Amino acid sequence: MTAAAPVLLALAGLLVLAAALLLARGRLVAVTVRGHSMSPSLMPGDRILMLRGRRRVATGRVAVVVAPHPEHGWHFPTGATPDSWYVKRIVAVAGEPVPHWAGRCPGTHVPPGMLVLLGEKPGSMDSKQWGYCPEDKLIGTVLLRLRAAAASGAPSSLPS
Repeated sequence: MTAAAPVLLALAGLLVLAAALLLARGRLVAVTVRGHSMSPSLMPGDRILMLRGRRRVATGRVAVVVAPHPEHGWHFPTGATPDSWYVKRIVAVAGEPVPHWAGRCPGTHVPPGMLVLLGEKPGSMDSKQWGYCPEDKLIGTVLLRLRAAAASGAPSSLPS
């Protein structure tokens, strides 16, 4: 055993302990993707690990957000409650230029507290149809894919 081995073991132990604490606090959530809007990066049945909260919001990250209301988008009417989540890529955050394709997002730069989201598959329901997504609709950001979907098709529970 080398002199560095005990240090590496100690670091690995600390990482496992930190992950266990986050899981215990409900901050880490494993979810199953449903839908094709994030393919080819994420496929139906893929399991992903999400960190709840807004700490890792950045352009390029994959986010889990409250699904928009069918008539009102991300601005829910009084008394309405969201019933599902969407998985989308963050393509612009507050202060960044609004992408040219985001015609429903007024202005030249993303306003404070807003996100521009995009699915990877053409035809995805995202900021092209719904405009800006308020940051308070963000559930969390994806840390990693835990496992790929089975070839035969896995049960699904999270729309993309």
